[in-house]
Formats: sequence, C-alpha cells, structure tokens
Amino acid sequence: GFAFALFYAVMAVPLGRMADTINRRSVIIVGVALWTLATAACGMARTFVQLFAARLMVGAGEATLIPAGFSMLTDLYPRGQVTRAISILTGASFVGTGIALFGGGYLIAALNDIGPVSIPLVGDLKPWQMAFVIAAAPGFVLLALMFTVREPARRESPAVPPAGKHPSLRDVYAFAQSRAGALGTIYLGCTILAAVQFGIGAWIPSLFIRTYQWTAADIGQAYGPIVLVGGFLGVVIGGWASDALMARGRADANMRVALYSALAAVPLVIAFPLVGNPYASLAILAPLCVIGSMPFGAGTAAIPLIAPNRMRAQLVAVYMLFANLIGQGCGPWLIALATDYLFGDPMLVRYSIALVGAALSVIAAATIAAGLPALRRAIAT
Repeated sequence: GFAFALFYAVMAVPLGRMADTINRRSVIIVGVALWTLATAACGMARTFVQLFAARLMVGAGEATLIPAGFSMLTDLYPRGQVTRAISILTGASFVGTGIALFGGGYLIAALNDIGPVSIPLVGDLKPWQMAFVIAAAPGFVLLALMFTVREPARRESPAVPPAGKHPSLRDVYAFAQSRAGALGTIYLGCTILAAVQFGIGAWIPSLFIRTYQWTAADIGQAYGPIVLVGGFLGVVIGGWASDALMARGRADANMRVALYSALAAVPLVIAFPLVGNPYASLAILAPLCVIGSMPFGAGTAAIPLIAPNRMRAQLVAVYMLFANLIGQGCGPWLIALATDYLFGDPMLVRYSIALVGAALSVIAAATIAAGLPALRRAIAT
C-alpha cells in the first residue's frame, strides 16, 4: 500500500508537468500501459522486492491519469460543464473501489477453489497471484479504447491569463504565489476532507469487526456497494450542484459545495460509529458516503478553472501530492492515535472515528469558509 501511495503522489508532479508540455493523450496511453503491465507483474513476483517494485510502477502509471485527464476535460467541455465532467472522472475511482471491495472477495474465493495455475513461461501462480493477473486484463481493453480518444486543442479560459507555450517551473511557482489564497483553500480544505474519508474508510472494517463481531468478508460485501453507488453519486451530484451554482453567478461554487458537504457530514460522522446497531450504522453510512464524496469532484475541479492551460496538470498534481501523502497518511493515523492514547482501548475505535472525523470536518469547513473570498477573486480575474 505504501509503495503505491508514495509513487502515485510523488510521480504525479513530474508527470503533471509532462502533461502540460506534450500530448496529454499520449501521456495517459503510456500510463495505462505501464500500470496494466505492472499489475500483471505483481502477480508474477517471486520476492517481496519484486512485488514492491511492481507496485511502485502501478502507482507511477496511475499517476498520469488525473492531472492529464483534468486538463483534457477542461478543454473538451464548456466552462459551465467542466465540473460535471471532472466529477464523473473522479467518481470512477469510487466505482473501482466498490468493485474491488465487493468483487475481490468472490474472485479470491473462486481462485482458491481452483488452486495454483500453471502458465507457460511463467510457472505456477498461486490464487493471490492469479488475482493480479486477472485484474490487469481490463487494462488492455482500456488501452485500446484510449487510441480512439482525440487530443483536444488547448484553450484558455477568458478569465485566466495565458502561461506561454512552455512555462518554466519558476513561472508556475510565481502563478501559484499570485493565487496562493485560492489554491491554498483548495489544497488545504480538500486535503483535510480527504483525511476524513481516508480515515473512515481505513477503520470501518475494524469498527464492525470489534464492535459487532462481523467478519472482514461481511463488512466488505456490505460496505462495497455503498462505496460504489454512494461515492459515485456523491461526486457527480457535487459536480452538478457546483455547475448549477456557477450558472447562478456564484464564482466560488466549487468550494461552496465542499463547504456545505463538510458541514452536512458532521452529524453523520458522529452518528454512524455510535448508533450501536450495525444495520443502522450502514444506513447512516450510505448518505454519509454520498455527502462526503461531493467535494472531490466539485472542489478539485476549481484548480483547472483557475490555472492557465499549460499549468493545469502541474497544479492538479500538487493537490494529489497533498491529498495522498497528508490526507491518506494523517487520516487513519489520527484515528489510531486517538484510540491508543486518548481512549486507551482498541475496542473504543468507534469513539475515535466520531471524534476525529467530526473535528476534521469542522476544521475543513472553517478553512474553506475563510478562503472563499480569495477563490472568488481568482475565478473572476
């Protein structure tokens, strides 16, 4: 997990610069090919070092998609539809996570029934190895489909000054400084909200196992469809709501949706781990998944709306760096810290989830609210 997250976050920045400089479709095609082959290589690994290296390459390949994809979609769609388009792309990750949670268990069970499989030139593969090979197969279909996608002409928003054909890193830094209030609001606010989602997602299995004596398979099959449907719907609804507010003259619509989402999530974050019944907890988790995922289409889509064309992917990549290293690193860790040192009992993880999730949501809301004026100025100038 760490191997993937580290390279995914760190490689996004140089790959984002590449996407701002050359053909973005080609960047994505190379990325899809790399992560597909690397996923298959995970299944063929014979040592820990080989598996670790293959996971690094999966992270590097997948890091091409969001910076280059956000930049392409901003050129493919009118300004009033960009957030919805980006939300659908972002929502696809929730679909993938849900399929992995729900279908992964069934795949492993089926492969365990079959036992080791012998592949010519490769040798015998255990069930967990075959799972990687099978998971890589759809990548070849997607790779073929990417060749049918056209590279859109780069165009600037009327409100954004052009950056020149190949702006230097100094130019990118200078622009980021000039929009520090707006970009800082997006980076910090969405990163804190990412920490909430990563923290909750990481500890939900332990919550149900420790509090309700469920098995990992039980919670995976119950929670997987919630993530798949709720996460995707939330991101898309957030994008639609942002575009609707923008059409009504709200220049800060993207982060305003994130603000409303953070505030609405607070009572749900407190209620679902403390309700005392697993089915009631799942019933609360469903709307929380929808509401909690709304900022990750709407909020992050504000970056390419602010940035010049040749800087979009790089500034999106900086957000990915923050969200993955800080959000994914701190969210689960803070809940663990509260469980160990505040409540002092691993069986009380439900209180840690409620406390940390609610506190971070309030902090994120306050951060976003304070930064809305800067965002309005950046969108309007």
